[in-house]
Amino acid sequence: MVVVFRSADYAPHERADATRVAMQEQSVPSRVVLQDPDKIDCVMEVWSYGEASIFRSDMTGYRLLRSSRQVKAGPAEVLAIAVQLSSVGYNEQFGVQQVLPAGDLFVVDLNTPYDYRLPGFGASTCLHVPIEAVGLPYEVVREAATRLAASPLHTLVTAHIGELTRQAERLSADPSAAVLGDTGIELTRALLASAYDMDYARGLMAEVLLPRVRAYVRRHLNDPELTPARIARVHDISTRRLFRLCAEAGFSLEQWIIAERLIGAREELARDAESPVAAVARRWGFVNNAHFSRRFRDMFGLSPREWRRIAQQERSVGAESKQPCDESQIGRPERR
Repeated sequence: MVVVFRSADYAPHERADATRVAMQEQSVPSRVVLQDPDKIDCVMEVWSYGEASIFRSDMTGYRLLRSSRQVKAGPAEVLAIAVQLSSVGYNEQFGVQQVLPAGDLFVVDLNTPYDYRLPGFGASTCLHVPIEAVGLPYEVVREAATRLAASPLHTLVTAHIGELTRQAERLSADPSAAVLGDTGIELTRALLASAYDMDYARGLMAEVLLPRVRAYVRRHLNDPELTPARIARVHDISTRRLFRLCAEAGFSLEQWIIAERLIGAREELARDAESPVAAVARRWGFVNNAHFSRRFRDMFGLSPREWRRIAQQERSVGAESKQPCDESQIGRPERR
């Protein structure tokens, strides 16, 4: 958990100003109006997912206003896709005022004036994605922001942001964190495009599925129950469509999963000299040790045991070469 601000860390008379500064540091130039400056309770957290990030705030009531002058003075490079977690919020932008009950998904274009209000203590979480990476025209974002519920991806994006927030401590530290961020960017693009117009979004809808499938598979490689049927069900598509999606991208889903598992097992065997080969195989989703050994040899040209022996020897040689030399012997003739 990355806590970037906690009002309780400041003396009572400093909390209001410190909170205003922190809110602007984590967003863009704006005017922060605190509902009760004498009773501030605020915690802000940020997690990085490659090019994207998650920002969560839990705090007492406030109002956040961004003017045209502030937009011109400090243009933003990110787009905010937010979920109202608790309490009811209000956001006015593009000439439309939205009531945001808990669980509602909404978009804030930081390069357009807005007026966000949270009347009482509440929480929200926000996915920040680079505007350039989303790559949609301004008019698409503007029109889509007022009718997100029309997108078939509305629930999926809400769940994705929720998962990135709830599991943030683990997921943001995972090697696949950047992939999850890329998935968030692709989902944002497809969400806005489909809310704008389904015909406009049809191609994007197909594009967004593949990175999500890849990210999901990589997170569950060690699960022996990872099957095409389960992957399809999680992504709300048919197994037939899943196979077609992978075939159009030029790879076999099942063979790719096996290859990714074998690569993971090979790396673990090189690091771990103690665990039985069968145990390593099970940790990477192989329930049959003979099948694992056969596929390992087919892919790498060595048995798992042969690979481990060679890898451990190389590690030992590398460790010996890094041993510090005895400086007292430098320049001395060798004894005969």
